[in-house]
Amino acid sequence: MLLPGFWINLYGAHVDPQAVVLMRLAGSLFGGIGLISWLARNAERETRRAIVLGLIVSNSLAAAAALSGAISGVYNQFAWGPVMTFGFFAIAFVQSIFKKSGRAPIHGARGV
Repeated sequence: MLLPGFWINLYGAHVDPQAVVLMRLAGSLFGGIGLISWLARNAERETRRAIVLGLIVSNSLAAAAALSGAISGVYNQFAWGPVMTFGFFAIAFVQSIFKKSGRAPIHGARGV
């Protein structure tokens, strides 16, 4: 949302009004996803599980889209940052499903 022209230039892309609007739209969505995640941190198990599964899907799809952009050469070398970031979070959320902790588990097995 802040300084979209800077971020667009950082990746070697052309800054135009459409790119600025799209960058702000993406920032808005990330802000909303972050707020949902934060506010649901103490929700019941099934609610947290649904949110984590949604985060796995969104981060996996974003990693695939970022990988496509990085491989295609549309952007400069900074394009690999989002590939690694989204990939990391996708893997981390998958691991969180299987993690045992003091909190109610969020894995799919009922009655555990």
